[in-house]
Amino acid sequence: MTQAAPSITLITDFGTTDGFVGAMHGRALSINPGVRLVDISHDIAPQHVTQGAWCLRRAAAQFPPGTIHLAVVDPGVGSERAGIVVETERSLLVGPDNGLLSLAAQDGGLRSIRRIVERPGHWRHSTTFDGLTCFMPVAAHLSKGMALADIGPTVPEMETLRVPEPSMTPEGVVGELLYFDRFGNGITNIRRALVPGGDAACVVLAEERTVPLYGHYAALGDAPGAVGALWNADDLLELVVNGGSFASRLLLMPGGRVRVPRQEPGR
Repeated sequence: MTQAAPSITLITDFGTTDGFVGAMHGRALSINPGVRLVDISHDIAPQHVTQGAWCLRRAAAQFPPGTIHLAVVDPGVGSERAGIVVETERSLLVGPDNGLLSLAAQDGGLRSIRRIVERPGHWRHSTTFDGLTCFMPVAAHLSKGMALADIGPTVPEMETLRVPEPSMTPEGVVGELLYFDRFGNGITNIRRALVPGGDAACVVLAEERTVPLYGHYAALGDAPGAVGALWNADDLLELVVNGGSFASRLLLMPGGRVRVPRQEPGR
């Protein structure tokens, strides 16, 4: 039985209005007609590298080994920034070297990083659309079995995003708001495993406002605008507003301090 070609997933900030994604699909199928293309998201906020990196991190872990993940959120397109292919223990990551691939690379077990070198007749860099002329052709050729060594030389490091670690203090676990998702919910860097028992009664925002910690969204009740927190599907502390957007309330901005108070024994 012939082994199926690896899938290529796509994450971009291109949207679906202007045909950019369709052009990339066409380029991939022209190189490898048998490849399976999976669109994860094209709604990343324009040039929001951090949001794209978190999207890739969340999705990549759920795909089978051998998947090729292509991500393009690239404010530096046309500049001297490099394109890279990252090999992890279970997948390949293709995209610009601007931190976009770094979170998934760390989680996936980094093996090697290769800088993409132009290969006439196969791929080239563009001043405006590397997704079409470089990254998708690289991904498509890899899906046909091209060796990593043919992509370019290994490099010792890649650009990484700074994801601050929470700290353990006598007052509890202290972290910060990282970003807002499309619902306006605030995603923090506080992992459930850091909280003894994985539970707490409340969360303190910027040492000014205390809000309850709920078990799920519906637990916020029927009061529109009620503010609270919960553990999301990634086991990260999430800040929410019942029937609304936490981001629009301006209670805390990315980088703002969030604290889960230490529970007293017996409580």
